Amino acid sequence: MKNFVLWFVKISGILPFLIWYRPQKHYESSDRKACGRGEILIANPTMMDFAMMLFVYPFRTIRVLMAEILYSNPFMKWFLPQLKGIRVNRHEPENTDKLHEAIVTLNQGGIVGVFPEGHLNANGKNYGPLLPFSSGAAYLAIRTGAPVRPLYFHVAFGLHRSHIMVGDPIDLQGMFGEDTSPENIGKAMRYLRQKMEKLREETKFRAEFQEKSLLTRFTRWSLRIGMRIAYPFRIHCAGNSGNPKDEVKPCIVASNHICTIDPPLLCMVFPRLKLHILACEALYKYPMLALLLNRLGCIRIDRTLLDIESFHLMQSVLERNESIGVFPEGGISPDGTLRPFKSGTILAAVTSGVDIIPVYIAGQGKLFRRKGRDIWVGERITLSRSLSPEDVQKGTDLLYQRISDLKEKATEAKRNG
Repeated sequence: MKNFVLWFVKISGILPFLIWYRPQKHYESSDRKACGRGEILIANPTMMDFAMMLFVYPFRTIRVLMAEILYSNPFMKWFLPQLKGIRVNRHEPENTDKLHEAIVTLNQGGIVGVFPEGHLNANGKNYGPLLPFSSGAAYLAIRTGAPVRPLYFHVAFGLHRSHIMVGDPIDLQGMFGEDTSPENIGKAMRYLRQKMEKLREETKFRAEFQEKSLLTRFTRWSLRIGMRIAYPFRIHCAGNSGNPKDEVKPCIVASNHICTIDPPLLCMVFPRLKLHILACEALYKYPMLALLLNRLGCIRIDRTLLDIESFHLMQSVLERNESIGVFPEGGISPDGTLRPFKSGTILAAVTSGVDIIPVYIAGQGKLFRRKGRDIWVGERITLSRSLSPEDVQKGTDLLYQRISDLKEKATEAKRNG
């Protein structure tokens, strides 16, 4: 009966938790195996962090490090030990005595939960930057050899779902040795923070682009059918380029931009690629359009500045074996003239190690025309991994030349009838 309160909280709280927060669990990789018995869970602190941890491991007892301020109330002073919490004083220097109970738990094969930020992050609700980490989790991992499993929580309620990202286990002792000096612990702590930052970006990406959402699928297929009827098109393959309908390898599709229907048109030309189109920030000023763009998996980008967040989101898309559709001109050119290309496409391709497929869309097209528009698809462009300004400019010039060549082919074909 010593665990009665803990199990009562678990059983009585699970249904309200599922209904109100609607949590969705994501995994960093396809390997979802547990590390074994002993494990350290680290997570960003939220108002529901303990419940989130219990949702990840519902049948295990998680001994969470809890701040001394939580024990100021007489009831909480009795209640938290019933939940198997480990009391720590954040204002004392970190030492073995303070973490002794956690070390014993890990050596016995138990699970210890740690919130390295130490307190709630005011910017955490909107995927804000993490606060500085304390060294407790890194010390425990190096001292005991227990693997660290990072978790990132994004709590929402009502119409929005909460999201839990479960990271892969990290063997800090294997990476940094058994040295518990402040310098070595500091290195391990910084590594954990970088890992959590990556999980934060991945959680944001998966929360925004729900590939399994029924509404998302319905929206995409409805738009696809409507576009196919209203704006028919013909595909032309130049050189040794394969049929775009058979393309499945992650890539960046780069095209000229003539009118507003070009983005959905690209998605229809490459039906087997999960294309995420880059959309300018001005389109998100309209709530209904912003909702539609999110449902279609578009990536919002601010063209007026160096948008690092959007760039990282593009990398996350490509790392998940999905593809991106871009318009290197940075805007619409109604007269069909190719404007100078921006270098962001080349930077994204080089850093992610993917090819670029050049595309030229001929003519603006009109509703319900039988002939439709002509889409010219070129051969894949494979770039070197160099990020020097000279190589980036060469890549940009090469892409511009490839699309220019496709434009000439389209013009010649039209001239010959």
